[in-house]
Amino acid sequence: MGIRVAVVDDDPAFCRTEANLIRSCGKEHGETIEVDLFNSSAMFLQKFTAQYDIVVSDVVMHDYSGIEVAQRIRLFDPNCLILFVASSPKFAINGYQVNAFSYLLKPLSATEFNAEFSKALRTVLHRERPTILLHEESSYYRVPLRSISYIESAHHRITVHSDEKDIAVTTTLSALQERLEPYGFYRINSYYLVNMSRVRAIDSKICVLDTGAKLAISRSRKEKFVEAFLRQQSLLTPPHGKWLSRHSSDSFGHAAA
Repeated sequence: MGIRVAVVDDDPAFCRTEANLIRSCGKEHGETIEVDLFNSSAMFLQKFTAQYDIVVSDVVMHDYSGIEVAQRIRLFDPNCLILFVASSPKFAINGYQVNAFSYLLKPLSATEFNAEFSKALRTVLHRERPTILLHEESSYYRVPLRSISYIESAHHRITVHSDEKDIAVTTTLSALQERLEPYGFYRINSYYLVNMSRVRAIDSKICVLDTGAKLAISRSRKEKFVEAFLRQQSLLTPPHGKWLSRHSSDSFGHAAA
């Protein structure tokens, strides 16, 4: 998996412009960058599960401000790099409060954006990200843990399902469980070990992943698995009123885009 970037801005045309600049910057550095565009901050927050290396966001938006978006990101991911692109410098101090990597002004200068995004890209590339070394026959693969959706045991065969490919390994599910539990993997039955950050829903006795895969949850493990899932969701969805409202007296919630 390459570098994952989210662009959050109410203006679809501006989103596309930023995406083109990001991809161009990636090519200059010889890196594959996957860019997801969100024209609604609410939609971004609904989809967010700490899967992005970099988030490029407007500050003033209709649903949630960029600062509120960043506050929510920080509840779950202290490492994501946040670049604000705003129409006014007066919100910059709020950016420091959420440990923003950079704060750029509209109209956007391609040269300035490329310089700042290049710095963010280098920061991500030099950062340690948890990986696992997998051995399949005569090949070895270094796989980022976040790219693994689940691991399956079937017919005396262990298959690691990653975003890049499925890898058959010679080991046991229990051995992988011991290694990966500290990184947010959960055993939902005798056959499946799932990456909690990739779980989208629990429907009765079924675990639904972001890939669309639907996996059975054993009766004996369901209660604790649901508790673990709800704990994770509570980080993503704080109690009502914890964040600043767009109708509060804070100035950043009312500025024009």
